[in-house]
Amino acid sequence: GTVKENERVVYRGLPWKVFSLNIYTTLINPELTGGMIRLPLRELLELNSRPYHPDEPWFPCKEDDWIILADGTRGKVITQTPEIVQLIILGGSRKTYPTEEFLKQNPINLSTNFRLNVTFGIDYQHQAISTTEIPNKLNKMLLDELSDMGYGGSIYSLKVEFKEAGASSLDVAILADFSGRVAKDYEVLARAIQRISVDACNKFGWVIPFTQLTLHTANSPPKEND
Repeated sequence: GTVKENERVVYRGLPWKVFSLNIYTTLINPELTGGMIRLPLRELLELNSRPYHPDEPWFPCKEDDWIILADGTRGKVITQTPEIVQLIILGGSRKTYPTEEFLKQNPINLSTNFRLNVTFGIDYQHQAISTTEIPNKLNKMLLDELSDMGYGGSIYSLKVEFKEAGASSLDVAILADFSGRVAKDYEVLARAIQRISVDACNKFGWVIPFTQLTLHTANSPPKEND
């Protein structure tokens, strides 16, 4: 009585669509390979189903998506079934998670677009230009060089703004939003932004206080500068 056909139910940590109710009930998850299971009615006694919206996701990613997990793993999903999710990580090795454990890793799906957030510190001797000239010049140099690298059409947004007066530096925030098409180059782009920032310092004579470049993922809180 608490489970109805064509509603959504959570069974063993995964969402399922109730396809049919009978002596054996059929549950389907359309995003999983082999995503159909049959259960005896007794397995449904403790479950409750609910109506669902057509836009609700059935899984946080699809096969061939690039993801980052809470344990720091980054890779491409090559298999996702009711039992396992397997990733291929840089270098070609493969890492496998039980599906419920994979979901507990709070996967960030880079293939649905992603942000790189870099905090860049400059010395206090540049205070007079820290809120105007430096962000403007750095923004232009980042756009030009990333475009030269072939990423111009994949940049959705690039903002360089004064962030705050830190304990030992004047901090500038670089917020770069990219298309999921270049998710496989996440680390390449992260390194490129840092390199271009240092090149801009060399070009324009800006001094970087020691240990002032830090990188954060879009869903991670920024770390304070030392």
